[in-house]
Amino acid sequence: MKPQRNTADLLPKLKSMALADRAVFEKGMKAFVSYVQAYAKHECNLIFRLKDLDFASLAQGFALLRMPKMPELRGKQFPDFVPVDVNTDTIPFKDKIREKQRQKLLEQQRREKTENEGRRKFIKNKAWSKQKAKKEKKKKMNEKRKREEGSDIEDEDMEELLNDTRLLKKLKKGKITEEEFEKGLLTTGKRTIKTVDLGISDLEDDC
Repeated sequence: MKPQRNTADLLPKLKSMALADRAVFEKGMKAFVSYVQAYAKHECNLIFRLKDLDFASLAQGFALLRMPKMPELRGKQFPDFVPVDVNTDTIPFKDKIREKQRQKLLEQQRREKTENEGRRKFIKNKAWSKQKAKKEKKKKMNEKRKREEGSDIEDEDMEELLNDTRLLKKLKKGKITEEEFEKGLLTTGKRTIKTVDLGISDLEDDC
């Protein structure tokens, strides 16, 4: 049988049909995917080698409007294949019932996507609020500890001042010597009171 000459180029017509009816578009995509996967999974991989397959020419032969997303094509470039400048998600089914079902499914997917985004945003804000509250609590605890530490220091300073005053009175009254007075000052500076240096009985008399 002799090859036919002057045959009509059917690819533009097939692409027009795919643009007008989603059923035609999806059939071309499924046929391409099945063909490629048959190559990839064939037992005789010495003959049917996927790396030798001309994906661009194959896609043109199936009148594809764009390359499908599939693992076998991941990371590959196809400069010889030019996709149509059309959002293929907008291609409708000629069958009104199928198109109605598709639109219903798309609306459900959009609603779920919006809900998921809102949920993720809520969780993110909740986590941020929880973290902020935790920081505020930690800040208040630090401030409280600083106030408590500050009050302790003031009490100790006051106690030291009172002890120094008592020692000075004892020195003036002659109840302790200058050497005992100096020892008492040194001991008070270390926050330790020795009964030998201060004379407990004298303190009781003074009180």
